[in-house]
Amino acid sequence: MNIVFGITSGISIYKIPSVIRKLRKDGHNIRVLMTPNAKKLMNPIIFKVASGNEVYINDFSIHNPLLHIEIGDWSDVFVIAPLTANTLAKIANGIADNLLTTSFLACSGKKIVFPAMNVKMYDSQITQENIKKLKEYGVLVIEPDCGDLACGYSGKGRLPSEDKIIGIITRDIYEPLKGKRFIVTAGSTIEKIDPVRFITNFSSGKMGIEIAKYLYKKGADVLLIVGKTEVNIPEYITHIKVESTIDMLNAIKNNLKDYDGLYMVAAPVDFRVNNYSEEKIKRKGSLTIELIENPDILKSLRKDFKEKFFVGFALESKNGKQNASLKLKEKELDYIVLNIIEPDFNPMGNEENRIFLFEKSGSNALEFKGKKHKVAEWIVNKTLKLEEV
Repeated sequence: MNIVFGITSGISIYKIPSVIRKLRKDGHNIRVLMTPNAKKLMNPIIFKVASGNEVYINDFSIHNPLLHIEIGDWSDVFVIAPLTANTLAKIANGIADNLLTTSFLACSGKKIVFPAMNVKMYDSQITQENIKKLKEYGVLVIEPDCGDLACGYSGKGRLPSEDKIIGIITRDIYEPLKGKRFIVTAGSTIEKIDPVRFITNFSSGKMGIEIAKYLYKKGADVLLIVGKTEVNIPEYITHIKVESTIDMLNAIKNNLKDYDGLYMVAAPVDFRVNNYSEEKIKRKGSLTIELIENPDILKSLRKDFKEKFFVGFALESKNGKQNASLKLKEKELDYIVLNIIEPDFNPMGNEENRIFLFEKSGSNALEFKGKKHKVAEWIVNKTLKLEEV
């Protein structure tokens, strides 16, 4: 992806070199424009090193008099981060008095801006009207985060985290899933024995989170419902944390009416404790814990959501393909993804996965193996028929 980074003189400018460096490491091409005032806060050499390209500040060059046109045509996405109230007011009202604002005005492609400023400046009527204008012009305006600000105030005005900025910028420019909405579950659930002990499994949550990230990247609105995980949840993806299997079922049920479908990637615990102790159980010889069966989440949901698109996941250690085919029919799924535990391989907590994909049409299962982020891409592309992979 070709990314133009416009940089203005906000105090959060210090975050941007790291963002650019990570984007470049991921294979993106970066070109940087700075306002003259931004140059006073940070030496352009830093951005030249981070991007691997020249940094542009001046309005005019005898060697490249049409740079403001050429750079917009080159870009897949034009980003301004941080965006000060001053430059925000200029671009909202068509003022082109430096190279950055001129290039932004001349760019007809995708534009994303990240306003960052004092909370009073952000909340002012003038700034809010300018933001409204930009949105009406088709510019994607990302709201700042809340928290302590460099000026000593606290409130909305912080530039989002590096990972959130990168996640938003690197969405597919064509957004083939724009307008689609999916719930994804991830991780394991826990079932308490007493206030300090619980039953769970080895699921890390990585597979579900990778699927949520890829759906988002392709333009979908994603709600991640997540239990216990060992990996970080991306800040740019809306999520609900749950604890037990029943909590997960209720969270999905309460939200699914507003979504097109569900990727049930989580590994909810199949049994819960029937004799939960309100107090910590003391050591006193042998202990018997009575377990009762938890509800089957997909079976329970299909009764109320006949029209929704469901992708289930199965983990088997014996007769995997037969069991997966049976679950596909019994739970009335559109697809089921089979993971198999083998003597020398357990997908739970692993960085890699080997899966088989079954569809309700009954055709032969498709097999794929690789790193989990690649497996996630393959699953989404196949189940939503995005492209041949």
